[in-house]
Amino acid sequence: MNTERNAETERLYNQGIAYMREGQWEQAVEVLSRLRAMSHAYPDVDALIADAQLKSEIDLLGMPAATPPPRRRSARATLWAGLAVIALLGTALAAVLVLRPASTDTTVAAQQSFINLTLPTIAPTSTPPPTPLPTLTPLPPAPPVATPSLPPPIPGSIGVRVANGQRLTRTTSNLALILDASGSMLGRIDGQPKTDIARQALTALVQRLPEGTNVALRAYGHRRSGDCSDSQLLQALSPLQRDALIAQINAVRPVNGGRTPIAVSLEATAAELAGVSGDVLVVLVSDGDETCDGDPVAAAAAIHAANPRFRVSVIGFNIEEREWRQRLEAIAAAGGGTYFNAADATQLADALEQAVALTYRVFDMQGVEVYQGLIGSTTLLPAGVYRVDIGGDAQLTVDAVNVGGGLPTFIELREESGQLRASIVTDDRVAP
Repeated sequence: MNTERNAETERLYNQGIAYMREGQWEQAVEVLSRLRAMSHAYPDVDALIADAQLKSEIDLLGMPAATPPPRRRSARATLWAGLAVIALLGTALAAVLVLRPASTDTTVAAQQSFINLTLPTIAPTSTPPPTPLPTLTPLPPAPPVATPSLPPPIPGSIGVRVANGQRLTRTTSNLALILDASGSMLGRIDGQPKTDIARQALTALVQRLPEGTNVALRAYGHRRSGDCSDSQLLQALSPLQRDALIAQINAVRPVNGGRTPIAVSLEATAAELAGVSGDVLVVLVSDGDETCDGDPVAAAAAIHAANPRFRVSVIGFNIEEREWRQRLEAIAAAGGGTYFNAADATQLADALEQAVALTYRVFDMQGVEVYQGLIGSTTLLPAGVYRVDIGGDAQLTVDAVNVGGGLPTFIELREESGQLRASIVTDDRVAP
């Protein structure tokens, strides 16, 4: 027997409770019996059915009409009835004597006959006092049968994902790339310099970016040894020009002793993009920790606090020290972004693609943002109706998304003729 709850069992349960509240006991029994046959996920359904059956039987019972008690005859009525009977008997006897024939014996003098009627003396009777009825002790009132309250709404999860067989090339409309070109990037992975791997991965990313994306490029530690001010804007934020941007990426060459001024680079990027409207995603690629006494965590936190639509994500490339990784993770957390770890060329390419993927925001019915995440992520929310904005500048909005019942709800994305489309998928049911 199924022990899971779904939309149909929830509907039957709520309908049965509604019938019970309205006193429609037979309908409640019918609906709840169907629910019990479908699922064992509602432990109180048997008690509800028994309660409805009992109340239905009570409604069918009626109280019989009371029979009035027999009336008592009074003593006076009994006396007069007895006198009437005696008078009738005396009259009948007198008639018999008058009509009897006279005697044939002439010597016998006629004698006058007398009839002495002696009426019985009727002793007065006293009517016994009525026997008092026993005093009945009233029974205590039956406790009211509690109507079961409706269970609290069950939360559900919501997420946005790419439909099977789809590969989206969309990203946020404003993208700023910061590339670590310090001396440590001259190190090698499987014989290949890390700087070459980074340039190849960034080039592949630029080739996949959609037309119309605004891109900026900055590098640090690539011009002067030991210089903590060595942070250079190579491409100001502007509409994507693939060949020019790829040329700028390939021109970056680390120098021995190049420093890692992460905080300075973040602050400079924020100043350059201060007047940009819409979402801004900064993606930092670094193979090490801050080396210029800056506080990149505080810088990222201040940037994101000043403009929540400005996010900083970090890709830790071939990080060897645990403390370095923890600080890079803290930069992403403070900047409202995501941290990605990449150990080699393949992982770096994947991390870059994930870092620039579309984000989505979830709003409740009052318009309050309750969640923001990358495509592919999910979150648990209270039961309710939500709006989902997909893309940095709400490239696609999905309204009236129902969440709850313990079920996962997904917005599935796909591209059709260059247009981004979405479907709502709940418990394997699709709503276009």
